[in-house]
Amino acid sequence: MARIIIAVVYIAAILVIGILAGRNVKTSEEFATANRGIPFWTNVFSMSSAWIGAGSTLGCASMCYAYGVSGFYLAIGVGIGAMLSSLLFARKIRDENVSTIPELIRKHLGNKCADAIALLSIFSVFSVVASQIRSLGTILNMFVPQLSLLTAMIIMTVVMLVYTVIGGMVAATKTDKVNIILMVFAVVMVLPLVALIQANGMAGVTAALQESRPEMLKVGATVGWGTMISSALYFGTSNMINNENFLRICGAKSGSEARNASLTATLLIYVPYLLFASLIGLVGAALIPELGTSDSILPAMINNYTGTFLGAILLAALLAAVMGTAASVTMVCSIMLSRDVVGRFKKMDDKQTLTLQRIFMILVAIAGLIVGYFGSSIVSIMEDVGAPAGAALVPIFCGIFYWRKKMNEKGTLITIVVAIVSTLGYWALGSPLGISHFLFGLICAAITMFVANSACYVPKQETEKAD
Repeated sequence: MARIIIAVVYIAAILVIGILAGRNVKTSEEFATANRGIPFWTNVFSMSSAWIGAGSTLGCASMCYAYGVSGFYLAIGVGIGAMLSSLLFARKIRDENVSTIPELIRKHLGNKCADAIALLSIFSVFSVVASQIRSLGTILNMFVPQLSLLTAMIIMTVVMLVYTVIGGMVAATKTDKVNIILMVFAVVMVLPLVALIQANGMAGVTAALQESRPEMLKVGATVGWGTMISSALYFGTSNMINNENFLRICGAKSGSEARNASLTATLLIYVPYLLFASLIGLVGAALIPELGTSDSILPAMINNYTGTFLGAILLAALLAAVMGTAASVTMVCSIMLSRDVVGRFKKMDDKQTLTLQRIFMILVAIAGLIVGYFGSSIVSIMEDVGAPAGAALVPIFCGIFYWRKKMNEKGTLITIVVAIVSTLGYWALGSPLGISHFLFGLICAAITMFVANSACYVPKQETEKAD
């Protein structure tokens, strides 16, 4: 009963805060970027909440449960990627005064490049929508086992839609404060303390693992150095182009505030959260060595070592960890569809754009619900197939912001094609070189960007003469 009460309280709080915060949203710009006026600390908390999803929370714990200290590579790689994104891109993105990634590409490289990136990005982001909605349903099902997974997914999808359709980014940033407080309370403060007490401190963890699986205490013993470096590079570089936080960066009051908020969120909340989640997984390996699947270690620790009431609050924190990301990616997908797909072919006033963004929010969530429930294997495939978007975007972003003079439409189109062909071709061959298909595609795309843009570059004077 305690779990049901806590779940109801959490859902009610999110709905009330979101609806009250977003009831005055009247323009498409308010919906997408909160009218570019998100306060600094509100943005810090919101960026942290958007970054921390099911992958960050359950994934980091799972890696260290399965691989011991070597599993920290996930937290380190993702954290480095977030720091690089903050330092290299955040300020420059905000200074462009855009709302979507395709809009940024269109501004500098033309419609063809932007259209290609829009399709790749929508496909990639939608896979995250489907997986996050499934995760929301799975966690609510832990609260109320009597619910079927489908019913739980429908309930959480409706909750997410109610406040985001009404308030967009304004509502999302307000509810993110509740979410991040719950997440930090659970994963940074309570669960590590409970786990270490149960294990008699790190000395007890070390002793238990030394006796049962000593290789888990040696870096590189359970996972090869090549795999760790490759995976860390994969997670780090893919996290540099973060769709969940793009709208929040665009919604900052200024470029410097966007950079500082992103960096503060990374160092103050995101990286510590990743490391503590990883630590919980490592301690869990000593306490519950025979768990069926490593992905279940966090829920298992909550069920085994916390009381009914505290356990319910900690499960609510897991729900919060997914809610912020689910709302963010659904919003990003809907805004790209309305602005970068429909908006390319139909001129709309602000009211029509706002209405279309809200309609697409509902349609994207429904589609994500269907795919997430009936095709969890499809979600995994879509995430693999969506890798070309990141492989193309990382070098293109670097080119736009740090090599803009020679960036051109033809060279960039060639880069996008190479990213697609190399990433998917390498994936289809089974990743024979031992590195991820994303990383292979990224290397090919980065080389192509410099070669193709240099070869296709035409100085302005020559262009003017030709005209």
